[in-house]
Amino acid sequence: MLTADIRSELAEVGLDCTEMIGKFMDSEDMFLKYFKKFFGAADSVVEELSAAIAANDLGAVENRAHALKGLSGNIGLNGVFDPARKIVDDVRAGRYDSFSADFNKLQTAYIKARSVSEKID
Repeated sequence: MLTADIRSELAEVGLDCTEMIGKFMDSEDMFLKYFKKFFGAADSVVEELSAAIAANDLGAVENRAHALKGLSGNIGLNGVFDPARKIVDDVRAGRYDSFSADFNKLQTAYIKARSVSEKID
């Protein structure tokens, strides 16, 4: 169940629960099912993105950031989606100087959202 405290914590990482529940046919249960599944799929992508950035593997950076953008966009996790989108856009535009800052934002939001997901029954 999404308590007011949980909704507030998720809002801090850019997730509007009311809006997203609406996109899941007004079913909080359905939204929560996919929200929790997100982390099972995204954990490895975040790790792979981190490794790609450390190795300066631009192709892998674009690929993994693009995958994470899609996954986080599906559940409205804008704190992850926005920096992932910026990383993809920057790689495609040949701008490589802000990966670390964008990845740090992404990772901070991801860790917080994951922590909040573990509080949900």
